[in-house]
Amino acid sequence: MHPIPKGRATEASEAILYSEAPISLNEDDRTFIQRRLRQSLAGYSRPVVEDPHLASGVPAMIKELLTSSENLVAHSCKIAESLYKEQKAVSPGGLVMTVVGTVSSRRCLVIAKMEHQEGMRVEQATNDDGQRTYKAEHLRDLILGDGTRVFKVGAFSARDADSFDGYVVDDQQRFGGVAEYFVSFLGCQFREQADVQTETFLTAAQKFITQRTRNDPEANAQYEIALLAEMQSGSKMIRSEDFAAAHLRAEDQDLFLGVLRDEGLPTKSFSKDTALIKAKIRRLRITTERGADVYAPPEMFQDGSLSVERQDGDTSLIQLRDTVKQMGGASGKRQAQDD
Repeated sequence: MHPIPKGRATEASEAILYSEAPISLNEDDRTFIQRRLRQSLAGYSRPVVEDPHLASGVPAMIKELLTSSENLVAHSCKIAESLYKEQKAVSPGGLVMTVVGTVSSRRCLVIAKMEHQEGMRVEQATNDDGQRTYKAEHLRDLILGDGTRVFKVGAFSARDADSFDGYVVDDQQRFGGVAEYFVSFLGCQFREQADVQTETFLTAAQKFITQRTRNDPEANAQYEIALLAEMQSGSKMIRSEDFAAAHLRAEDQDLFLGVLRDEGLPTKSFSKDTALIKAKIRRLRITTERGADVYAPPEMFQDGSLSVERQDGDTSLIQLRDTVKQMGGASGKRQAQDD
């Protein structure tokens, strides 16, 4: 176990006195810790895998500790230090615990952050007059009591020599959410299927564009075009922060990333798979207040064939420059055209 203060480490932060040896536990102690960790992991845990694009040294230490405990103390110190550097400025202090154990005969590793607690120990005693009374002692550094909050937990087991399976739980988040900094500190990303995450990203981004404002159709159209271009690009990764910085106005970037976080998406990077959204990203759709829909390939907006301009009040001017090949009614049947 290693203590870390509240907030994020800075150059001015005091040096931490990390533990220099493993904790000695008897069977009752070990059983109690197991029970507390099981209670936390029994909640809404989310699967994670290593993200090679993150500059974190934690995955390498996880892999080593899943094969040998030789460097348990040294690695656990580095893990605690890394978490202190990554956590938020408002994060509470606590203890970082690195545990090596077994689950179903498989070696496992648990990294957990727990809160400090305070309490009173009350013991029956006899006063100077020989009367029975109670002696109370204020304990300021209780840990792992029944009421202790195990803030965040990551549990890992080896998949093979070069990879691991992991699950994370965050008791400080609601509805199964996990603080992004904790997943990044672990050097991991969520293991949801790439096609589902990509579809969620598209839906969340379009929701952001739609709800942003109706008085700025030009920017909304530019955002939508950039989104479709991102989806159609040959890149195998979606890097949300890079997308926001490259295509969104400064005042919209944090709002956009907040929408993604609300959907449980990482804002660093995740794999892209457009299998579920191929039909949705072929054409740009513009819908007007009175129910008109305009569909066009994204490149028509990019080359100026399609433009959207705000007019007086809340009205917009949509201009489409192309050769008309056919016009149809609501039924789709072709109508006669005048010469």
